[in-house]
Amino acid sequence: MASFESLYYRIEYNVKAALSEMKELRKENAELRSKIQSLEEKEQDLHKQIAEMTERLKLLIITKTVLNKEDKQETKKQINDWVREIDKCITLLTNK
Repeated sequence: MASFESLYYRIEYNVKAALSEMKELRKENAELRSKIQSLEEKEQDLHKQIAEMTERLKLLIITKTVLNKEDKQETKKQINDWVREIDKCITLLTNK
């Protein structure tokens, strides 16, 4: 009987130890999921910042190109073309 009883207590101890370890692993898993979510949100924010910076860079390149042109008449023509194109876009958008 002592053999059965010691085997029972050893199994009980192992089950309790496994349950305790499982609780800790679940807690750690929850913390890691939270960190993953936080990092994914930061990644999305960084992608948005990259997109914004890319648009700013495009605008700066266009501005620099326009300012570097020596012929003011050509610059005025280009600006007028852009304004007409913007007006066409606005017209298309308002007609929908």
